[in-house]
Amino acid sequence: MKIFLQILGDALFERVAKEVAARDSAFPRKLAQARLLHWHIEKLAAPMQLDYLTPPTSQPCVVLIEVRNASDIEALWEIGRRGYPALLGRRGPAAETSPVILVFDKPPGDLDVMDIPLLADDWVSSKEAMHELARRVISSLRRQQRLQHELGMGQLTLNLESRKLLYVGDSVQLSPAEVPLAELFMSHVGSVIPIDEIHLMFQLTGRSLSGSNIRVTIFQLRFKIELLTRHQFTLACAYGEGYALRPGKGSAESPSSRPLTLRPNPTLQYG
Repeated sequence: MKIFLQILGDALFERVAKEVAARDSAFPRKLAQARLLHWHIEKLAAPMQLDYLTPPTSQPCVVLIEVRNASDIEALWEIGRRGYPALLGRRGPAAETSPVILVFDKPPGDLDVMDIPLLADDWVSSKEAMHELARRVISSLRRQQRLQHELGMGQLTLNLESRKLLYVGDSVQLSPAEVPLAELFMSHVGSVIPIDEIHLMFQLTGRSLSGSNIRVTIFQLRFKIELLTRHQFTLACAYGEGYALRPGKGSAESPSSRPLTLRPNPTLQYG
């Protein structure tokens, strides 16, 4: 899953970028059920604009705003007074707003909760450990129920709770090792996932890093995807680079004209 961090403030951007790139980053690489997280950061140009609160993508997004002095707070209050109520009035499936977290350059001291601008969902002091900022990012997304439990690309859907791939009314059960691998490919449809990133995924999920184990898991997932989708999708190998989820060779028969042999409850098991 991709999580976008849009950051207003040069110093804050540099610090978060450095932290996200660190090997032992405070920003988690996975959530429960071994779900992998990919952090994407973007610098926002000053001054703050209400348009920044509209997510640029369907993926989860959080806006981080650096606060250096009282004038920054006043500016955010002014933005809230001018347009934020109208923006809230449009809140809904078609006009969701990104959570906003204020990151104070210095501890705010006796700052009262009523002093926080309306457009802010939370605040934290940058003097605290970065893992506190990461925790608040995840918490804000959970409050908005933005950490989805399904990944979809057209008719192919991955349900992370049931560990099933679904396609045109059929489904196939994935093994615990195949779920994070499927999520990785479905989060980057069409793009080649480098071997190093696949190795990292296996490491984060506590799986064996042996080449044979990784190849077997990829082969098993490819077999299930091709069987489920009648070769409409496959895992293509870019020799020496990695793998990608891409359209397959297709089938002479339409999905509705040929039943899947594993129905009604297809489950593939491997040792």
